[in-house]
Amino acid sequence: MHAAVFYSPNNIAIEEIPFSKPDEKDVVLRVKACAICGYDARVFRNGHQKVTPPIILGHELCGESLETITMANGKVIKDGTRIAVSPIIPCLMCEYCINKQYNLCINLREIGSTIDGGFAEYIKIPEQILRIGGLIPISDSLSNEEAALLEPLACCLNGFFHIGAVTKENSVVIIGDGPIGLLHVQLSKKLYGAKTILIGKIPARIQKAKSIGADCTVIVSDNNETIYKILDFTHGIGANIVIIATSNPAALSLAIKIASKNSKINIFAGMPNGKSIPLDPNWLHYNQISITGSFSSTPIMLQEAAKLAENKEVDLSKIISHRYSLNNIKEAMLATEKYYGFRTVINRF
Repeated sequence: MHAAVFYSPNNIAIEEIPFSKPDEKDVVLRVKACAICGYDARVFRNGHQKVTPPIILGHELCGESLETITMANGKVIKDGTRIAVSPIIPCLMCEYCINKQYNLCINLREIGSTIDGGFAEYIKIPEQILRIGGLIPISDSLSNEEAALLEPLACCLNGFFHIGAVTKENSVVIIGDGPIGLLHVQLSKKLYGAKTILIGKIPARIQKAKSIGADCTVIVSDNNETIYKILDFTHGIGANIVIIATSNPAALSLAIKIASKNSKINIFAGMPNGKSIPLDPNWLHYNQISITGSFSSTPIMLQEAAKLAENKEVDLSKIISHRYSLNNIKEAMLATEKYYGFRTVINRF
């Protein structure tokens, strides 16, 4: 099959490689589209402790079944069906798996990190994903590219799940104007009707945020000015909810300065290893602040993401800007790394 094989930082090669026969209970999908997220671009440039080359990256994908698939719950997916894939591969034996918190599995493996991913013509799906209901059939209302973005949408839903109740009276600040930040804007407005503010750096993305419903946008220049604008918009109180949708550690320092009393701060994005900031426990205590983290998602959230997208409550087409063939994956990685447009998708294999 045609595949993009990652060998080491800055070394990814387009090759024809043999496709080994899957285990009896695994299934094979034909890849229809696979999006490039910031994680993929960072692995391409710097490698990652979770990734042992050679490997095929890519975990935001839409595939097509090549045979009839019977899930563990008895649900049948006919051959030729387009499918969104949950990329987590849990052990199914630890306490978190027993409680169906599969994304927290102690022995978690992941498509595109620990096993071959979606930057190839075909992909093997391990039995564990079938057993947790991690294959979600997609309706004709979604394109292949939109279906590939259901995975990051599910991750955003997981973040909101950990934030808890959100109402239209709340002010939600999203720090980060990338595709993930823009998905959070849509969820904040369409799902909860909250007053939504996006903080970012790139004018085109700021304009996109306005067009999809952000009530206020702030281009970061001077940190004090950014804080002033947020406090002004929130009548001096600060944001009830702050979502950090960027891997820039400075975002957490900013979040602390714009959070209201009784607020919740969600660290959605992973940060570079070794980065930390001083945190005053008395500030947390006396202001009743909650800081949460969220990682990946579960198949139930992927199902919910599919419903939201199919009903156009969230329009995934709004955040797709670049489409490439697999042969041009280096250009696609660069487009993601340099913040060109929004989400970049590989859709020709």
